[in-house]
Amino acid sequence: MSEDAWPKIGASFGIVAAVLLILSFIFGPDEPPGFDESAAGLQTFLQDERGAVQTAITLQFAAIAAFAWFLGSVFYRLRAAETAARLSVAALAGGVLVAVGGLVGSVGGGAAIYHVDTLGADSVLALWDLSLFGYLFFLVGFSVLAEAAGVLALRSGALPPLLGGFSFLAGAYAFIVGVVGSFSETGAFSPSDGVLGFIAFLLFLIWLLAVGATLTRNPRESAPAPS
Repeated sequence: MSEDAWPKIGASFGIVAAVLLILSFIFGPDEPPGFDESAAGLQTFLQDERGAVQTAITLQFAAIAAFAWFLGSVFYRLRAAETAARLSVAALAGGVLVAVGGLVGSVGGGAAIYHVDTLGADSVLALWDLSLFGYLFFLVGFSVLAEAAGVLALRSGALPPLLGGFSFLAGAYAFIVGVVGSFSETGAFSPSDGVLGFIAFLLFLIWLLAVGATLTRNPRESAPAPS
């Protein structure tokens, strides 16, 4: 097995993670409640959609695991493109924050659905809101990951220029949407049902697919570039 075999396998898990997240939307609940939902309404929704919510959380669990393997290959590629590990480490830290945000979101939703019949409606609502904020704060990690990868790509060719530019712009967009969304219970920026937040998540999926495909073909640069 060649030296690049495992990095290529790890890179392919970016595509796997994106597919799993897409499936979590397809098989998850239709129009999940947002911050404006009443405690009683949310509890009724979760009781009716228990199976769909549990399916989505299971797929998210697998997606986080796949993303962790993918992140190792991203760091491997970016680290090879600079002599001193600075932007590559920032990208790694951002990826860890992505996983933590997704983990908090899944844990909050899982706890809410697990205890929907045993906790009071207000407690279930608090757990569900925690899950929404977890998914919001994954944007912090994505902004750092994408910005660091984009800057390094544009400076040293760690990634193709077009992908580097896309990473830079996607990271900036995710940061703006996350900052404004933290103040928005409803509306376009709301982390629960805002269209701009959903676009940020779509950009994350596109980034996973694009970087995963790129690194699967070529997991590392031939030689480090000066940084």
